[in-house]
Amino acid sequence: MKRHHIPFEILTPKLVRQSDDEQVKQIGFFRNNILWEQVSLPFFINKQKDAVLLNFCNSAPLLCKQQIVTIHDLAFEQKNVRWFSWAFKRWYRFLIPKICRSSKWIFTVSDFSRTEIINHYGIEEHKMSVVPNGLNPYLKVGAREVVEDYVLITGGNNPRKNAAFVIRHISEIEAKGLKLVVLNTDDSVFYDELKPLHPSAIYFDYVSETRYYSLIKYSSALIYPSLYEGFGIPILESLCLKTPVICSDLQVFREAFGELPVYFKSNDGSEFKKALEKIKTRVISDSDVEKLQQKYSFDESVSLILNTLKNI
Repeated sequence: MKRHHIPFEILTPKLVRQSDDEQVKQIGFFRNNILWEQVSLPFFINKQKDAVLLNFCNSAPLLCKQQIVTIHDLAFEQKNVRWFSWAFKRWYRFLIPKICRSSKWIFTVSDFSRTEIINHYGIEEHKMSVVPNGLNPYLKVGAREVVEDYVLITGGNNPRKNAAFVIRHISEIEAKGLKLVVLNTDDSVFYDELKPLHPSAIYFDYVSETRYYSLIKYSSALIYPSLYEGFGIPILESLCLKTPVICSDLQVFREAFGELPVYFKSNDGSEFKKALEKIKTRVISDSDVEKLQQKYSFDESVSLILNTLKNI
């Protein structure tokens, strides 16, 4: 926004750590994030002349008169699955349809997610646009964390990421002379169930960005057996670090990454075994990385957002 000379402010609660960024404005008094978002934020925005609130992470205030919302996916709307806590799922199923219908515009991250939003909520297509996730331009890699050769799973404590399937087939991984490394995420919104555990797997809880990229870079492959996604940022990051990817054969992954990953049918052990056999011969070229970097650059995403802002 700065480079395009567009005035903006980043709004945060007063009780969060003070930022040195001159564009940050701290407002409101609530400690609870939902109350701050639903009360302090719209109260402030609605008093500003010609202000538009741009939300990048699904949730947004119900009472804001002028806002744009970004919906990444509708995982919380999927039937017969227990991926999130009851409270989170009920809140999002109440909130998201209403803010989609009341917002001036909706951004989403893939054609797949756009179709999901249209089908679930009856949103008119001309009120939406796809702005893909951008790739972090600074994939800083630290020291190697694991001595043995290994494959990596992210989101180990998120049921939707389906780590339990891979752990059930850990013998296939070990037969290739590989360890299984599982990276958990620090989030309380997931369904409260026991984490899938195995005595021979190596577990990491939430790690720094540098350690995260290190775990990806030095792995023999990222395994991403997710059951539902709106995009798949870890796949993008892995491919751009030239780490092969084995992932479930989801429409959105085909849309975003073409034939670069090795695909297998979700929860199919036989196909998963065949996919493991292909990782040693799978090569991600400099040309592949360059195309992904161009396609998923933040500059491109910003341009798409600014063009939308100018036209509404």
